Amino acid sequence: MGASSESRDALARGFGRSCRPPWCGRYRYRPMRLALVLVALLSSLAALAASASGADRVVLSGPRVTMFGDSVAESLAYVPEARQFLGEKIDLQLHLASCRRLASPSCWYMGDRPPTVLDIVQSSSLAQLGKIVVVDVGYNEPAVNYEGNMSVVAAALVSRGVEHVIWVTMREETDDYRQINRTIRAHAPRWPQVQIADWETASRGKDWFNTDGLHLNAAGALGLATLLRPFILAACAAACESATAEAPRNLRAPVLRGTPVVGRLLTCRPGSWAGMRPRAPRPTCAWSKTGTRLMQHAVGAVSLRSPAPGKRRKIRRSKTS
Repeated sequence: MGASSESRDALARGFGRSCRPPWCGRYRYRPMRLALVLVALLSSLAALAASASGADRVVLSGPRVTMFGDSVAESLAYVPEARQFLGEKIDLQLHLASCRRLASPSCWYMGDRPPTVLDIVQSSSLAQLGKIVVVDVGYNEPAVNYEGNMSVVAAALVSRGVEHVIWVTMREETDDYRQINRTIRAHAPRWPQVQIADWETASRGKDWFNTDGLHLNAAGALGLATLLRPFILAACAAACESATAEAPRNLRAPVLRGTPVVGRLLTCRPGSWAGMRPRAPRPTCAWSKTGTRLMQHAVGAVSLRSPAPGKRRKIRRSKTS
């Protein structure tokens, strides 16, 4: 992550170990002057958290992007990692609902009939929609109606001033969905604003689906977000340039717990971190003896030998995104 993501070396005496969360490590210390160890480590971790929460602070607003979807895309609402990845550094508005259709009346689901894509577009301003719109709707559409409904929705979006429409193909599990995809590929070129995001190709052969081969599991939701994210970044260009690389940021400072007394257990907790990757950055810590990194041990308490005179123990905290 660079200088701002690494703590200053905390000095102590003895041997050590490498570790990973949820515990950064547990150690039984036998050398003397352990109060100095604890003070140095706490100062190091506090400096790390302060730098990460300052210079690398994330800007949470960005260009408005609206996505329309039915029950397939609705998995984004249930998988926080996928939603966070897709929406990082943009103002993402999700209109996801089971049974949604493009322009024909939506089907009923659990006593509710959601508004169509056309309903929402016609009742929204350009500021509410944004200049980038994703359309992933069609699993509840009769294939024979898709061309007409696609034309009405695309025309409505363009007339509102939308500059980029990312149209997602269907997963070809039935002849109807294959026909819909042929319609999308044939008619998208009618509007310069429309680009095709080929979900059928991107998802082929992937273990991303429930038993129906359509609705997504958590990996599938992340796969859909991964497909769409480059289209969105390309569409918003300079407004999203800073979203392509983001340093991790600290949400809750790392802490050391325990009493610095010979034979007692000291525990290092990594705190809480966030970043723009699909998964929050993984914290690591490494113990070294006089600059040489020691081998990793199993998680748990370890007994340390008394240090040789003049030897130093260091702890280095880092985050990678």
